[in-house]
Amino acid sequence: MTRSDAARVPLDQVAADQRPLIEAFRAAGEVSFQDVESIADSRANYEKTCAANGLAPDAVARVEDVELGKFRVRVYDPRPVVEGPTPVIVFAHGGGWVIGSLETHDRVCRRLAVRTGLPIVAIDYRLGPEHRFPAGHDDSRDAVAWVRDQADVRGWDPQRIVTIGDSAGGGIATALAHAPSMRVDGTKVVAQVLLYPVLDISQESAGYERISAGFPLTADSMRWFAANYLEDPSSASDPRLSPLASLRAGEQSDTQPPAWILALGLDPLGDEAVDYAAALTRTGTHVELVYLPHHAHGIFTSAGKIGTGERMLDQAAGFILRQLAQ
Repeated sequence: MTRSDAARVPLDQVAADQRPLIEAFRAAGEVSFQDVESIADSRANYEKTCAANGLAPDAVARVEDVELGKFRVRVYDPRPVVEGPTPVIVFAHGGGWVIGSLETHDRVCRRLAVRTGLPIVAIDYRLGPEHRFPAGHDDSRDAVAWVRDQADVRGWDPQRIVTIGDSAGGGIATALAHAPSMRVDGTKVVAQVLLYPVLDISQESAGYERISAGFPLTADSMRWFAANYLEDPSSASDPRLSPLASLRAGEQSDTQPPAWILALGLDPLGDEAVDYAAALTRTGTHVELVYLPHHAHGIFTSAGKIGTGERMLDQAAGFILRQLAQ
């Protein structure tokens, strides 16, 4: 038995609604993000997979792409009449800072806009390796500044921002919520939603050893993403990339905005999400942690095939509305 065989989680331990996709992935040879010929191919494959497995697109009253110089944003406004100021959601897509786009997460944003009734600003931040860290993080901070500057004309309240993201975007979402270098004058993040987020690339959690084969996202995938986003490996300890390490080191102990965190048991990132939830709780932050032991990474961009992804989006929307009602 090879090490890869020993590390592969049996299919009967995968949640029933995700099992067919994982079975098909394994039958096709387990070609993951890092296994194709080029980054362009990896990006194209991700676009195709998200289109094939994502939710049916919900109708939203107004959808607009806006160019902001080095990057762009997409605004989803479900309000029939623009009356403000209302809270606004800032969304950062996943893809390891290397793949992913407005299109891969378009249906996720549409569903969140419909479920919350709130405008969403999705960030099409620059990606590595063409644009190394901190380019994507800088773009995300600048997107929040744009939200502030547009607030009056668009009926937004920049003092009631919710940040949300999946995977690498989840890491960006929590950085926007608390990192001093990501704060924008005249804005306030009042809640954060972290969907199987990347929270520590300075060290590998036990999940990296446990999920090293048999799934689209493995330990090798995360190493490949980090190598293509970081110019200098020492940047891995930057609190914008590894906020969990920062908390463990005692570098940040302030209470953060309330957080809803989803962790998955068959995800190399699952352990760090659980640890982050615990660390945030110790700072006095209100945290709601959902742990799904039998699901793997990617349930939101495949929510058209994985019913749990759709249900978790509903739960995340419910958390947002509860926090804003307080």
